[in-house]
Amino acid sequence: MANPESTSELVRALNDSGLCRGDTIALLTPIGSSKINDTYRAKSANGCQYFVKHHIADATMDQQACIEMFEAEIAGLSALRQTGTFRVPQPLGIGKVSDGAFLVTEFIQLQPLSDQQKFGQMLAVMHLAKGPERFGFDIDNYIGTTPQLNGWKESWVDFLHTRLKFQFDQAPLPEKAQRQAEQLLANLPVFFQDTTIVPSMIHGDLWSGNCAEDENREPVVYDPAVYWGHNESELGIMRLFGRFGDELYEAYHAHLPRALGFDKRAPIYELYHLVNHLNMFGVAYLDRCIRLLQIISNLLDQDTMF
Repeated sequence: MANPESTSELVRALNDSGLCRGDTIALLTPIGSSKINDTYRAKSANGCQYFVKHHIADATMDQQACIEMFEAEIAGLSALRQTGTFRVPQPLGIGKVSDGAFLVTEFIQLQPLSDQQKFGQMLAVMHLAKGPERFGFDIDNYIGTTPQLNGWKESWVDFLHTRLKFQFDQAPLPEKAQRQAEQLLANLPVFFQDTTIVPSMIHGDLWSGNCAEDENREPVVYDPAVYWGHNESELGIMRLFGRFGDELYEAYHAHLPRALGFDKRAPIYELYHLVNHLNMFGVAYLDRCIRLLQIISNLLDQDTMF
């Protein structure tokens, strides 16, 4: 959490930057704090409002890395906006403060998501938006504070292999779990036999804290970690941390039916996010990672996968 001195500097930096469409910010009100960022509603002297996200640099992320993280977020917000589906905050720019960096976007008055069926339909439409014929994104970005590699690949299996290996290489897994992680990487193509994958625009971090609705009850998504990937990969973090109801998934799969092997791939997509949480937040997530790796190992031990 930023201290009062830091907040005063942030107000000065906002006004010096001109990012709030030239408005003079008179009041900065905290609206949330996480283990990653502090967030504020900035209100100008003429009553206009803006959303500000502030990241404090530390030993794991210096100021330049903070700026790069926000540059990647702007690219992600812009990519989501280009699909013409969900409402997505308009990014306005990035600035520096002595203890880190900040991002400014339009302010949207958010309220809890009330129409999960509509959200599921819109998510499917976003995943069906036409894009490139390969997997990745123009720049690397972040999933939380973990770098997320987005180098373009022709093969989804190759792309996913790179993503998983990057997480496994950092993870404090015990010996058996590490062997199971290596087994998964070696056998990853088995989970995609006879599966045709068309690249979808993936939000990438779509848990319940990164979606809501606006004052007109239109669904809003934000805080992305985007890439073009397998539509099923979106659902991994949604199942883990989403608190989404059956009506959302039913509406989604009415447009994008479950493909052969869906249930066997689901633990892999959940594992990516659990191992990332292990790497960011520590051993509280270790047991869940171990259980998922055992489930996947049991699947590989079966005589037939499909």
